[in-house]
Amino acid sequence: LGFLYFIVRVKHQMADETAAEVYDYDRLLYRCPISYPYASDKPKLTKKVYSLINKAATRDKKRGVLKGIKDVTKAIRKNQKGIVVIGADVSPFDVVSHLPVMLEEAKVPYVWVPSRQDLGTATNCKRPTTVVLLRPHAEIESSFDKIVSAIEELNSSE
Repeated sequence: LGFLYFIVRVKHQMADETAAEVYDYDRLLYRCPISYPYASDKPKLTKKVYSLINKAATRDKKRGVLKGIKDVTKAIRKNQKGIVVIGADVSPFDVVSHLPVMLEEAKVPYVWVPSRQDLGTATNCKRPTTVVLLRPHAEIESSFDKIVSAIEELNSSE
């Protein structure tokens, strides 16, 4: 009976490992071809970005973050500053293809993250979110500056 339990346990572990591999493969499969700089290229940057967005969203729902392509584009045209986070699994990617050029002209740092679903969850929303503008605030200033420097490092590594 102990040996049978061991076999079942090993099969479950193998199934979990293959599920994780399929999930990572799917993320690479659905990744937008223009997604650079990619947050997953730097260790733990994706997690730090998600946690910073979550802090800003819970601190002030109206002013902490802006969600959606239309609102973020309007804010950038009005010269609002912050960090723009874009989901790399957007389809079709034509809906966000104008953003990198606009953000570089406005000198706003931006980064691509692997999942729109995780981005929506970080903003305390049930729906997937394609683009988020994270505004600077005094409470999150140190973390905000660290993320900006990490994004600049990713851009300079090209």
